[in-house]
Amino acid sequence: MKTLFIIPLVVCSAFSYANVQTSTTNLSDAFSNKRDPGGYFSTGLVLEHQQGLYKSEGFESRLSLRGAYYFENGLFLELPGFSDKFESNFAVGYNLANVGDWEFDSIFSTAHGELNYNYREDSFNKNSTPYIGLRAMGTIAGLDAMFIYGINTNKSDFSGGHYAAAWLAKSWNVQNWHFFSSIGLQYRDDEILDYYYGVPESARYHPTFNADGGFNFIYKMGVKKPITENWLVEGFLSYTDYADSIVDSPYSQNILKFNEGRSDKGSRISVSLHYVF
Repeated sequence: MKTLFIIPLVVCSAFSYANVQTSTTNLSDAFSNKRDPGGYFSTGLVLEHQQGLYKSEGFESRLSLRGAYYFENGLFLELPGFSDKFESNFAVGYNLANVGDWEFDSIFSTAHGELNYNYREDSFNKNSTPYIGLRAMGTIAGLDAMFIYGINTNKSDFSGGHYAAAWLAKSWNVQNWHFFSSIGLQYRDDEILDYYYGVPESARYHPTFNADGGFNFIYKMGVKKPITENWLVEGFLSYTDYADSIVDSPYSQNILKFNEGRSDKGSRISVSLHYVF
């Protein structure tokens, strides 16, 4: 529960810090000035090796579509790829305010993806959990930062549900190469995690389990290099340490036991070639 108070406090503190650091920007300007309009779209081919709780170890190739567009009135649409230094989710939103190096948005995105589990009568298909929330992006001590706080909007599956995330990243350029490294924490409360990983008393083949809220820890490191005006080559690796409630769930333990190549840690290595329009 403490996290539910800490994350909004951090976002508000970021706003206060940005306001103090920008004496030439008053409160009225902060809410009236929107992010510069524009965007991009890219398509490409991705080759990656991954392993984790949700996917067995192995290589795969796939097509990738990425893009984002920011309208003059403040509305925006984002479809980032996996190489993004922060989160890589589809999001729509509205740019609320811009103060100094900080941008504040209201966003609609997902706190957890769809989850399918197949084991006799205990099988289930559970929908993704969307959220509506606030996002702050800016810089702290030379580091890129992002904070998110959101509330579940899909009340038909379960009531309640809070999501929060905090990211810090460092980017630097070496000639025509762009490098980045980032760390992130994603918090989902007990309402969200128990919906996906809790085992009800009615289960026939799994012991009852109540999932507590918990954090995913994520580390990313990547590189980008333009090879022509429109072609871009990218590569990254990521590591995910899942929340204890996710790993300890009897569903997850069954997946690890009966699916070769699964792991209680997530990892991904990816190389891609994109054409940017």
